[in-house]
Amino acid sequence: MSADRMQWYPSKIDWWLVPLLCIPPASAVIACAVSAIHSSMNDLVIAAAIAILVAGLYLGVVFPMRYGLSETHLIIRNGMCTQRILLSEISEVYPTRNPLSSPALSLDRLHVQFGEGFFKAIMISPADRDRFLDELAQRTVLKRDGNRLCRA
Repeated sequence: MSADRMQWYPSKIDWWLVPLLCIPPASAVIACAVSAIHSSMNDLVIAAAIAILVAGLYLGVVFPMRYGLSETHLIIRNGMCTQRILLSEISEVYPTRNPLSSPALSLDRLHVQFGEGFFKAIMISPADRDRFLDELAQRTVLKRDGNRLCRA
């Protein structure tokens, strides 16, 4: 896989998700500030531990959330987790708004099927869906049909 052929696409982020994502870290910072102002060392330690836990979760599971296309793989990166799917195994890609858990920060998703069954599929939400679908179609045998890709 040559680095110059790797193309990355950030996840689209729904507007309503931004405040939800901001609540846990903001709450942890406020709890730290309140504990420091009231000189409550025990509360400060607990609040700091929660802040570190929240930061760890965000960096470990959520950010960065992006999708890469190499010559041979679709790479899904969310936090420290990386999943590689062979492009040759992808049989279909179609739009969905399925709210099940997936490495996507938007409900405007693409369902990527790469085998038989529920566990051989993933939902992603590239911000530039059209460019992502065009690039994926160029790198696979899939044909573009509107907002979906399928075998010819």
